[in-house]
Amino acid sequence: MATKRVPPTPISADATIADMIETLDKPVEYVRRVLEKLERCKRAHGDAQVRVGVRGRAEAPNYLIEYVREDAKTRERTTHQDAAYSGSTHRELAPHHIEAAANWSPEEMNITAVSALIGRLRNPRAPSSQANNED
Repeated sequence: MATKRVPPTPISADATIADMIETLDKPVEYVRRVLEKLERCKRAHGDAQVRVGVRGRAEAPNYLIEYVREDAKTRERTTHQDAAYSGSTHRELAPHHIEAAANWSPEEMNITAVSALIGRLRNPRAPSSQANNED
């Protein structure tokens, strides 16, 4: 008996983790693991943000952790890549994955937004998430 292959769910070119919650296999676990990587980056560099991969599986997309540095004199902000991770294993990917800009959404989420997202996932009836849905 042949198994029927389900076509992969496409990922929007400008997706964020928040946009993909409904398609993730295990949303709370995925976001928790991403948050761990963001916290590690923030401890090392003072800042952290994440962009999702747009060429993989929507159920567990790869992700890129970055940090932003601001030049004290010019106030110019520069984004630096920290590491890319597999969305299914959360293990670090080889550096060549980072370099291909087409792999990553141009939209990022900072560590504060990801923390808020996991809070809403863990406690969907909290007053803050109800207020957002009353518009």
